[in-house]
Amino acid sequence: MFDEKQKQLKNRIRRIKLSTRITLSNVVLFTILISISMYFVTLLTNQFLYFKNREDLQTTQLKIQELLYSEKDTLSAMSPDNRIPHIFRLLEDYYIFDNYKTLVTLFDTNGKTSYPLNKDVYDLLILDQFKINPNTVNFNVTFNKDILQGKEILTFELFKKLNASETIKYKDVSLLVPTRGEAPFISESSIMGFEVMYTVVRIDIGDDYSLLASVFIYPDLDQDFLLSLNSALLVSAIIGILFLSIFAKFFTRKALKPLVDLSKIAQGVDNKILNYRIPPTESHDEIDTLIKSLNTMLENLEGSFENQKRFVSDASHELRIPLTIVLGYIDLLKTMGTGNEALLKESLDAIELEATHMKNMVEKLLTLARLENNRIKVTYEEIAVSEFFKKGLEECVRLYPLYHFKTELNFDGLLYIDLEIMTQIFRALVENAVKYSLEDTTITFKSEQRNQYIALSLIDQGRGIAKESIPNLTNRFYRLNEDRNRRTGGSGLGLSIVDALIKAHGGHMRIESEVGKGTSITLFVPKRKTL
Repeated sequence: MFDEKQKQLKNRIRRIKLSTRITLSNVVLFTILISISMYFVTLLTNQFLYFKNREDLQTTQLKIQELLYSEKDTLSAMSPDNRIPHIFRLLEDYYIFDNYKTLVTLFDTNGKTSYPLNKDVYDLLILDQFKINPNTVNFNVTFNKDILQGKEILTFELFKKLNASETIKYKDVSLLVPTRGEAPFISESSIMGFEVMYTVVRIDIGDDYSLLASVFIYPDLDQDFLLSLNSALLVSAIIGILFLSIFAKFFTRKALKPLVDLSKIAQGVDNKILNYRIPPTESHDEIDTLIKSLNTMLENLEGSFENQKRFVSDASHELRIPLTIVLGYIDLLKTMGTGNEALLKESLDAIELEATHMKNMVEKLLTLARLENNRIKVTYEEIAVSEFFKKGLEECVRLYPLYHFKTELNFDGLLYIDLEIMTQIFRALVENAVKYSLEDTTITFKSEQRNQYIALSLIDQGRGIAKESIPNLTNRFYRLNEDRNRRTGGSGLGLSIVDALIKAHGGHMRIESEVGKGTSITLFVPKRKTL
């Protein structure tokens, strides 16, 4: 069921136009990138603000510590009741209180406290930072000592108002205070669900009096800044997505227009106008590369169609002649009867000859078809060049006694060939050489090494071939001068098959000829087996 639904979804997506799919993909990708960017911006900004707040708190701590220790002698000479107001006035001169995220209180072990404003106003300020309704809660600070653990603590107490004269404590928060002689430290704590950084600076005057200054920074107040930042990023992202949705489709359609035009042109191409070529853009981009590739494909198709038409024409022509001869003799026998033994024998011999000719032609065409479809299996074996030539010469001397044959072994190493196929190749080449050479001439078998190939050549002293005709010799049914005479009995397929067979070996063929002097056909066979 799931696979079926997934298949249906894919089919629906495929029905959407390519330009729309590209636009949607861009919008989705842009949205994902913006989301990831917002996440990392928020994360990095949070980290930056955290370390910035800690640095600010440490700077304030050092200022207060430096101030308190510089005033220690002055404080020692003062009355305890005047010490906190004195330090408070100095802190005002340092602008310690001019920070909306920083709250400072001064207190001593005698229970005296001081605030940057009067107590009621300061209570309102602190309670507002913690989102507490100041009309129902009172705020108080006390200094205590934990007898069990030997630690001194600063306690913030919240009292809930029951009526005009009665209150009840419902919340307190304890913070560690440096003990006598201990250096100030920065800590973190949670107060009413808010994360705060704090430090307490302590100066001891005598054995029974200490003055303490507590400093709080509320990192959570930065959430307003982060919210504003994220809101700005979100609005920018929405605007960006809207612009992308509007303009991306326009630019996508414009970018795909060459492909649309290309599709229309391709639809109009058929086998009657394969000579048409799509004009390249010369922009050297992907579209230009595609156009050039399609033009190359059209050239190959045109060549294939031309070869196919020529093949059909040539095959029809080659088969029509023997069939015409056969039908002619049959009509002759029907007309003249079979009583004339000489005529009957002539007719049967002619019919047999033409049938054999057609059989050989069909076999050669099948061989070419198998080669083109890679259905010829090449079985490699090892044989010495001299041994291969020896077998060939023995056969040639027996079949063509009116010709002379010799070998030139400039290389007598090992060949890695399919012996049956290579023998078939040389038979075809010798047959051509004999066919176009005069009797009592010499046909030479030659071998030599050329780079990574072994060159096997067959050289005759025949009438030769014009240079302009050489490139066409491996074309099917090609005959010199295009006269298609049947004097030599050839089908025009021999060299086509030879060329295909040597290529199946991983080699190639080269033809050199000069009119009146003869022809040299060289087969280049790889030294090692082609896998």
